[in-house]
Amino acid sequence: MNIEQARTIAITDVMDKLGHHPTKKNTRDVWYLSPFRAERTASFKVNLARNVWYDFGIPAGGDIIKFVRSYLESEAQSSSVSDALRWLSNLSGITPSVKPFIETGEEEEKRIVLRSVFKLRSVGLLEYLDHRGIPDELAHAYLREIRLYDNDTGRSFTAIAFKNNLGAYEYRTYQFKGCIGKKAVISIRGKNPSAEGVHLFEGFMDFLSVLVLEEKMKLDDDVIILNSAMMLKQALPLLDKSTYKYIYTWFDNDDTGKKATESIQNFCVENPPLEHTPMNESYPAYKDVNEWLIHLIS
Repeated sequence: MNIEQARTIAITDVMDKLGHHPTKKNTRDVWYLSPFRAERTASFKVNLARNVWYDFGIPAGGDIIKFVRSYLESEAQSSSVSDALRWLSNLSGITPSVKPFIETGEEEEKRIVLRSVFKLRSVGLLEYLDHRGIPDELAHAYLREIRLYDNDTGRSFTAIAFKNNLGAYEYRTYQFKGCIGKKAVISIRGKNPSAEGVHLFEGFMDFLSVLVLEEKMKLDDDVIILNSAMMLKQALPLLDKSTYKYIYTWFDNDDTGKKATESIQNFCVENPPLEHTPMNESYPAYKDVNEWLIHLIS
């Protein structure tokens, strides 16, 4: 079983296999007593649409991989990603049942409302970025903190955000990511005003990771952040009408990333003299460039 296959497994199915049954549920969320410790009041929530969990008692949350690793840690067992995948493979009767969550959809965005935008200051968000290998200096230079309001729960929460080309905010927390406003790519000019190259990234975390790896505040060449591999079609006209000679792609090492890399390769073949360099060859053993960065600095 690989990571993509694992992420299609419903966390609720795993909880059932572990003998944990819901204390309450609705069409969106299911609540349990925490599988990580003894408690009397349910503090462990699973979002059915996103297939992510959050334990308010720790606090921590994430996808199915993070759940299994946390569970193995609570059982004093080895808890690497490989251990988590092996554990899931050995859990009999578990089969893929939901699509992996990538980002919030239209219904979700109607539910979540932008309340305010301000300088990044949340200790929790800065610690999250630090855990991802992004130093404060870079975070403050490129990111903003936004406060969002969930109309369904009546709760507010904060997220790190990056403004896209249409003035909307691409945001993420340690649980999920989405966009407030119309989704679009992010274009960033490089230090060289007549840049012949452009770097393509799937998400802004990957872009910031490369800045850390390059020990720079700004790349020499231009940058386009897709904010989703599905936005590649929106980026192609920017490449077609440009004077770029070189395209560098920093896509994920999964099926989606491989398809995006192949699309750019085909685009370059059809539009000479464009030359394509797939940078993910630098981190073949890791899901993405940020995971590679975390490994290098750990």
